[in-house]
Amino acid sequence: GYGYRPVRAGCSPPALLSIILFGSCVMLNSALEHSVEDKIARDPTLVTREFDLGFGPESFDFYVPPDVSQCYREEAGSKVARKPKFNGMSGKFINMSPHTVKWYWDPGRGEPGILMAICPPFEAVGTATFPSHRFYFADDEDPNKILTRFTVVEGQSVMYYDPFVVEGDEKATRRNLESLTLDEYEKYEKRARTMRFNEIYRETTGRDYLPIYPRNKLTHFLWPADYYGQQHWATTKETHFVDIPPNTKAKKITAQGEERILAESEPRLLQEYRKDDVLNMTLTVLSCAPRVFEIDNFLSEAEVDHIIELANAINLRKSTTTGGGDGNTDGSDSTGTRTSKNSWIDRERSPVVDAIYRRAADLLLLDESLLRRRGKTELPEFGSKKAISESLQLVHYENSQQYTAHHDYGFGDIEDEEQEERYATLLLYLNEGMTGGETCFPRWENAETSDGLCATPKKGKAVLFFSLLPDGNMDDLSQHAAEPVTDGEKWLIN
Repeated sequence: GYGYRPVRAGCSPPALLSIILFGSCVMLNSALEHSVEDKIARDPTLVTREFDLGFGPESFDFYVPPDVSQCYREEAGSKVARKPKFNGMSGKFINMSPHTVKWYWDPGRGEPGILMAICPPFEAVGTATFPSHRFYFADDEDPNKILTRFTVVEGQSVMYYDPFVVEGDEKATRRNLESLTLDEYEKYEKRARTMRFNEIYRETTGRDYLPIYPRNKLTHFLWPADYYGQQHWATTKETHFVDIPPNTKAKKITAQGEERILAESEPRLLQEYRKDDVLNMTLTVLSCAPRVFEIDNFLSEAEVDHIIELANAINLRKSTTTGGGDGNTDGSDSTGTRTSKNSWIDRERSPVVDAIYRRAADLLLLDESLLRRRGKTELPEFGSKKAISESLQLVHYENSQQYTAHHDYGFGDIEDEEQEERYATLLLYLNEGMTGGETCFPRWENAETSDGLCATPKKGKAVLFFSLLPDGNMDDLSQHAAEPVTDGEKWLIN
């Protein structure tokens, strides 16, 4: 059961369950109870606008953020949003040429550039950045041959390298484009069409459009965040474990596909070790933009202890970042962006871990089979049989360790029709009492402070946030950080 629920963009397979989830084309789990009214079929922040990009009339439902006054349940215009102290942002750099290029950060002062990534033809690279940061594309074979330079400007996240356009000379531009093969031209035009759409998107919403246009509409439901303190509820039969079963019963799950289906009338796995038959989960809105919620007591004491016990048997390794921002291709981080240690716990590791996945699916109003590999007869309309979630990431922070401000989404390949990206992240805290270690959203919109919104770790608590907006765009404001632990230690799974 649920009160409201989140979902992702496009009729596509998955995202990550930090649980972190990729979007997909599925219906809500209607078997459960929740606080959302059936009549809420369209997000009220969406505004339809018609336009023509040269392919005939089109329309799009644009996300237009509400006035910050509405987050306080007050009359529009009665409050003014405070400018955050933190001025970070998402940066996307697009290579519109048919050649591979190398992407460098320019530290200035005459120092050599630092290789960030290799960008294939017509693809994009990206990073969390700041206004005035400088980057450049260089020839793949000759790093001294600089093709174009970029300077990050506040409010502009997308930057292009287009070697074909001759400003003011359309004929010369067309002649340049004639050198492309049909396949190359189709990719170029896809980027160019997105660039034209982005001009309309910025005009309408005040922000850049980060995916490739067009993109399938969101088909999942996003929990509304209309005002601070707003509460929604969702029920689940995946109730808390109050005692952990002995190892003889808490064995690794070997059942597959349809064998793992539990009917609503059936008892849950190892029900005799659980409390009650139904668990009510309450979501409280912490932030409207980005959409952030907290859920107290998502995990029981026994479940937390079980996960920590599993952790003690796992060899934790230095955490990695996605994207290889220092030029590495394995995701290793030498920049100090992420200094924690982590490992992974599969859903099938034990019935307790499996129950956490099922409970998370109920919180998100998803069919639990989406969070595992499905059998032949399960959700045949979905297409792919792979899970839309990852294994649980177990993360440990010691004194001074942190994860600086970052986004959970990335930029997909131009040939990825579904554009699968992480749309929701569920953080689960395993301990409390440390100094520092908060999960902070430094750019949340509010009218009271320029400081970030910070969630303090509490044993068993969950924090849910969405990385995508209702119109399918990435939410740049979802940038978040794990603050340094200054005393004690921090454990969490996501």
